[in-house]
Amino acid sequence: MSERAYLDDRMLSLLMAQKLNNQARIRDLRARATPGFRKVFDFVPTLLHLNHPDLPGYLDVPFAPRGVLFYDTWLKNVHESERPPFVSSPPDPPRPVVESLALIGSSGSVGHTAGSDLDYWVCYRPSSLPPREMELFSQKLAAITQWALQEHGAEANFYLVNLSELEKGQVSRNWGADKTEGEVAPQFLLEELYRTCVFVAGRVPLWTIWPLEGSQEDYLKLARQIAPLEWRDAPPRFVNMGFPEKPNPQEFLAASMWLAYKSESAPFKGILKIVPILEALEENFAAPLLCDIVKREIIRNPDPNSAVDPYIITVESVIKFAEKKFTPDNLNLLRESSILKVLGLTGKSPAAAPADDPAKKRVIDRWISEWNWPREKLDRLLDYDNWSDRERLDQGNALLVLLFSVYIAISNRLITLFPDQVNAQDAELAPFAARILGRQKGLEATVDLLPSQFHRASLSKGLALDYDRQSQLWSVYNYAWEPPADLPSATLPQEAWKTEKNRVYEAKRAVKAAAWLARNQLLGHGFNVSVPENSDSLVTDDYFNCFLYVLNSALPPLSFSELNPDTLWQAAAQGTVLLAFNFEIPRETSKILTLDAVFRTGWGEMRHVWTDASDLRVEADKYLLLSSFLLESCGVFDPQKLRLGDPNPSNHLRRAFLNLKSAFAASLYKSPNANRGESRALIDL
Repeated sequence: MSERAYLDDRMLSLLMAQKLNNQARIRDLRARATPGFRKVFDFVPTLLHLNHPDLPGYLDVPFAPRGVLFYDTWLKNVHESERPPFVSSPPDPPRPVVESLALIGSSGSVGHTAGSDLDYWVCYRPSSLPPREMELFSQKLAAITQWALQEHGAEANFYLVNLSELEKGQVSRNWGADKTEGEVAPQFLLEELYRTCVFVAGRVPLWTIWPLEGSQEDYLKLARQIAPLEWRDAPPRFVNMGFPEKPNPQEFLAASMWLAYKSESAPFKGILKIVPILEALEENFAAPLLCDIVKREIIRNPDPNSAVDPYIITVESVIKFAEKKFTPDNLNLLRESSILKVLGLTGKSPAAAPADDPAKKRVIDRWISEWNWPREKLDRLLDYDNWSDRERLDQGNALLVLLFSVYIAISNRLITLFPDQVNAQDAELAPFAARILGRQKGLEATVDLLPSQFHRASLSKGLALDYDRQSQLWSVYNYAWEPPADLPSATLPQEAWKTEKNRVYEAKRAVKAAAWLARNQLLGHGFNVSVPENSDSLVTDDYFNCFLYVLNSALPPLSFSELNPDTLWQAAAQGTVLLAFNFEIPRETSKILTLDAVFRTGWGEMRHVWTDASDLRVEADKYLLLSSFLLESCGVFDPQKLRLGDPNPSNHLRRAFLNLKSAFAASLYKSPNANRGESRALIDL
């Protein structure tokens, strides 16, 4: 019996509507894509299906794993101009590896920009990819990814998805070393797949043709009826990828943690994805799934010339909720984020707003009309590339505060509603909790991170450090300046950089400014930090940059996989504590006047503390004060963790460091029962 016999008229009608909508989405994808992006999209099914020496992804092994189910059907539906050359009717492998190939994300929507990726779900069964074949096929995918980026400037990511696990509501590991969204929040990821899916080749996801009024029980019954037909004469046309269920409370928390972490790389996307989680909780889970809303619109508008756009539906749902729940400032921030994301003025390619995209123009014009925005407000967003760094950072920091406030609201509501089902310090979620704590702002000791990786990438490579005697603040300025060709040794003119718009950071101490630069990896990688000669600073350019590199070597960029789970929630210093004596005092000063310290907490946050000992006349009293300072402010209990930050210390500074270590060791010997930083951090996760 054919699987068609199991489908009623509603499913057949929805199948046709989905097919028309998918074709329209692909047309939109191709219309918005760069030539390289289109080339990769057109070639991928063939590269997965064949193993030929002239094609990217070739494996020089016999019986290399390959093949896309129903490849011949895909080839027939592709226009000749879009087919890879020399491919007509390639031989099929005995059993193709790829059962279904689909794109997830912004492809084929107004959210597609010049910086968008091709994110493929490559669905397989373990029987067709045992361990050795899995290793080989992963090599093939990696080679195709490299070809796409190097030859066509397109980022193509392939996620191997185990269908046997997916239909049970699980997502296969095989995605990399770190925990993934699919592992911590599989139902949220499945909903996103069904909402944004562009079907490419292979078997069609069964849920996409399942009627809205159909129950989960009946869906699973149909899936079981179709499953035995597999590989009899021909495999079924449809595949069970699971039924999107309401996630459990712990998964709601996990998803919000994941998005708070993910916002490091995509802040504008992160806020648009975390708000629907808050809405679901605020509506007591009565709000329909967004994938159901998209399906309803596809049923209602089976137009072959106009695709139902899941991105527009998502944004408008988020804005509608925010209009009821957010403050005017936060609502405005959310609206700005939506437009900037659609315009493509954020993320990996901050330069590219496709002004000739009529669909983008129509939706943005409609939004600003509905929001009663003056045209000047949109014009300012269109000019985003020319915003000052200060303006971008202010907006980014406000967005980060909003995102974390939404996360905290979600966390608090979950803990209130489900105290026995939610655990924010669950071992699986610990890395995400650590990332959130590591990005917190507001504590005086905290060395802030930039709002996102995007804001770091958008800074120009020239940075200047300056001290203002009137405000007693150190400021980092961003500038784009090159000396004249006829005067290559010209000094950077003060008026070229010392403006409020160019100020990107300020601190009370030069060591904290150095810690901020190191924390955000603003040294090396093409960045240049200078202390201009005409600055009021007592810190010279050479001295500051040498200290900066010592600091970076003592506290290098941290991978969260390196954190110790046994000390994860300890606020006390972990690892090296870098010390700087008299950093802002003339170097010939022989008496110890100030001490700065930089260290990391158990969850990876970088902190800076300092003390002034200039009021004490007796040197021994100073060392006792500094020992207490290290114990109480840093929570350090091992003299061997202390390291002198001066790259070329004078004899009196070297002697002071040794004296401090001795005094500190003596203090610890006298107070063996002191609190050793073993208490948990007093921060609500």
